[in-house]
Amino acid sequence: MYDRKKQIMERIQKLDEGSESPSGRYWCVTCKKMFSMDDPVCPYMTRMCVNTPIAVENIPPESSVWVEKMGLFYPKLPQRVMASMSGEPESVGQQWAQTFLEFLEEWKVDYGCQPLQTLKSFVIFAAGSETAQRVNESTVTFVITDLGKVWEKDRIFSILRGALPVLKQSLGIGQDLLLDEMDIIGDRPMGRYYCAMCRKFFEFGIPRGKIVCPLMSQKCMFDPVQIDEIDYDSGGLLRMYRISPDLYRRFMLALSDSKRGRQTLRNLLEAEWNLVPDREELNELDELLGLR
Repeated sequence: MYDRKKQIMERIQKLDEGSESPSGRYWCVTCKKMFSMDDPVCPYMTRMCVNTPIAVENIPPESSVWVEKMGLFYPKLPQRVMASMSGEPESVGQQWAQTFLEFLEEWKVDYGCQPLQTLKSFVIFAAGSETAQRVNESTVTFVITDLGKVWEKDRIFSILRGALPVLKQSLGIGQDLLLDEMDIIGDRPMGRYYCAMCRKFFEFGIPRGKIVCPLMSQKCMFDPVQIDEIDYDSGGLLRMYRISPDLYRRFMLALSDSKRGRQTLRNLLEAEWNLVPDREELNELDELLGLR
């Protein structure tokens, strides 16, 4: 196994290098991830990934699907923190919608070609929950599942109702946009996992001993493990937010009462993720999430 790994690494070193992005924005055509970083090298499997991250200036991302994956699989910490903060819901929703569109334009995503995907990505990212779509000639209904794991229903629905008209107009969607919700997991806890290979954290579904990587299911040789069964520290979480696009931060800045948000974050880290970052780590995390 070691010899084979060494052979793969040596072969990768001989392949063509990627191009640097002047803006520091990259994406991967295989795992669909978007990266903010300096060099066109996979930050998670640096010596083992056959792909090179693609500069958005060379070939732009194909859709907003990575935003959706962040909302679905990454820890729901930012959404839970936002749910604890204040701000007039309709105004917050309008700001989030405009911020989202500006973000996609900066990353050169041709979002108008996939209007339903763009809407779905926004709803999942904001709510931190999976959504089903019921579509007919007159309406598109987003059925958000297990919403209560992250948000108070009336609060997030009010924010989304402020956002959806802005997105509908920009995307040229003719149907009315409606919201509904459904519990699937119910009272059971969420599954929380850590991957020792790429040092990423995941939160989705119900707890299992280990899972297949939800981002690279067909090629990753490592299995994320339930956090109760593995050792880890805060470094991986900080690195995730350093490398990921800053959309969480942009959304957070539309809300008030950052002091409450910071305290919520600290409570969640300790109570649900068994993490007690030191002061320097907390300060950086606050900065990355827009809480300073």
